[in-house]
Amino acid sequence: MSNRPYVELTGVSKSFSPGHTVLDNVSLAFRRGEIHAVLGENGAGKSTLLNILFGMHQPDTGGILLEGRQVIHRSPADAIANRIGMVHQHFKLVPGFTVAENLRLAATPETRTMLRRDADIAGIAERYGLPVDPAAVVSTLPLSLQQRVEILKVLINKAELILFDEPTTILNPGEIEAFYAVVRQIAANGRAVAVVTHHLEEVLAHATHVSVIRRGKLISSGPIGTRTREDLVQDIVGRDIDLTMPIERSGRPSGQAELTLEHVDVAPSESSSGLRDASLRVQAGEIVGIAGVEGNGQRELFDVLAGLRKPDRGTIEARSVHPDGRAVAGLVPEDRHSEGLVLDLPVSINLLLNVFGKPPYTRHGRLVHSEIATAAEDLRRQADVRAPSINVTPRTLSGGNQQKIVLARALNEDAPTVIAYQPTRGLDVAASEDVLLKLRAAANHGKAVIIISSNLDEIMRVSDRIVVLFAGQTVGDVPASTPREVIGELMTLGARTGADKP
Repeated sequence: MSNRPYVELTGVSKSFSPGHTVLDNVSLAFRRGEIHAVLGENGAGKSTLLNILFGMHQPDTGGILLEGRQVIHRSPADAIANRIGMVHQHFKLVPGFTVAENLRLAATPETRTMLRRDADIAGIAERYGLPVDPAAVVSTLPLSLQQRVEILKVLINKAELILFDEPTTILNPGEIEAFYAVVRQIAANGRAVAVVTHHLEEVLAHATHVSVIRRGKLISSGPIGTRTREDLVQDIVGRDIDLTMPIERSGRPSGQAELTLEHVDVAPSESSSGLRDASLRVQAGEIVGIAGVEGNGQRELFDVLAGLRKPDRGTIEARSVHPDGRAVAGLVPEDRHSEGLVLDLPVSINLLLNVFGKPPYTRHGRLVHSEIATAAEDLRRQADVRAPSINVTPRTLSGGNQQKIVLARALNEDAPTVIAYQPTRGLDVAASEDVLLKLRAAANHGKAVIIISSNLDEIMRVSDRIVVLFAGQTVGDVPASTPREVIGELMTLGARTGADKP
């Protein structure tokens, strides 16, 4: 196979506003047979780079070479014609259409003739190792199968360079392994693959090549070779971050329960076990981490704690409650786009959504914009939300800055409890560390904090206690210093093995 790049970016720069350079003279090469990981902080320019390759943005300077000849991508149609496909972080599917209808809609005229029958589509999906029911309505599929449809959209159009933007953010560990098995097969068949991700373990395990972008500049690029997690972190953030040391605690839990669940049941669903006789007690001044393989009742637990649904059985008691009985709590929901933000309202309003209906932000039923602007700007600076102004919308910001808005609002609320569900999902190492430090600081200052996360390493670093969910049951309540292997057994078996029992 030729070592000549299939696609090259040459000296690409891009700005979206004066003084706000997103990419600065970046040159990268993507070769057939390679899995090329692109790393960087949130807002470093990674997604912009993919969007330029796919024709969604045009560079201010520099260009694209396709097998050595210059091409211009004025739209995604140009990129698709040049055999470049993209699987977006937020899927571009029609939820009410079937799998077959989505594939036919995305197909070029050349390939659409191969998709006339559902049986043809099923055969193509099997051939690529991505089996899926062509007659299934997309909205009924789990996210992992929706992602398969997105990958098939790219493959049926005969893409030779496939761009993946944060592809594993919504997948559980088993689905992640299955995803990379597909990616390896794609590369082995002679295609080029680019993967933008924040997950260093995935890069070290599966990538053949890695490039790091920091604040729009290319910092390093080369074969994965002997790269380590530590030196990749150094390239990404420009400093060392110890991702193994526990985060410093100060003070002790008060002993006073802020929130208590006793014997709670919630009916199971297709994607989750629900809750069965789940119990939980959280004190002021402590962090309780909720560990477990996804689908073991985490969603239902968050909804019950947040007052979004009532349990089928059991009781929930909080020391501080709203008039309707819900616990007074700052909430960091799992999906910041659909649950945490109003994407097309200004950053200022999003920062103050939980309070701007009260004085001094309203007077005689009208918003007092000067008060909103002053408070929002102060909060933006404290939370280090990197936005040109508080008047832009969250839709224009990186995932890390969007999450900073959600977290700042939750911590700014006058609430004794904070409930955070997957608070670092989709964030780079620096942004993740910042989130964990802020949650730890909230507990150190007397708040009761609950973190529901699939990232066991983070939970062990930041928590005082860890409660394990297995098949909807709370099967373990252990100190955060408990060996990882013991917690892993609780997560996968629901109990410790005999050798590890006290």
